[in-house]
Amino acid sequence: MAKKKRNRLSIDFSGFEEYYEKFDRLNADSKKITEKALQKSYEMITPNIKKSIQPHHLTGATENALRENEKVEWQGNLGTIHVGFSISEGGLASIFLMYGTPRMQPPDKKLYNSIYGAAIKKKVQALQKEIFDEELTKVMK
Repeated sequence: MAKKKRNRLSIDFSGFEEYYEKFDRLNADSKKITEKALQKSYEMITPNIKKSIQPHHLTGATENALRENEKVEWQGNLGTIHVGFSISEGGLASIFLMYGTPRMQPPDKKLYNSIYGAAIKKKVQALQKEIFDEELTKVMK
């Protein structure tokens, strides 16, 4: 149901497919469960991004480009939620901050890791698995 794209969250943890099969057999609303997991993941990541961008405040344009009030969007059975910065709304500088430029070294690894880091990915996976476990328990009762 959820798929990984640039600057979008996805549902990605070990055993994910088995959960969907169980939800399908139990006639549970897997779309609602996916939406809850994506929204909670987004709510966990965004404050860390906001905190990581604050040291770079000059004009506030990049900070204002942070996607802070996103909701899950559905295209058929594919649910997505945007995270990070909106490039078209002034977030282009975030790319330069995360990866560095020839004139600006070193790149800001704290900002990069707040979005793409292994630690945040593990936290998101654990949160999503916890949500799916809770929902499976509710459905089975």
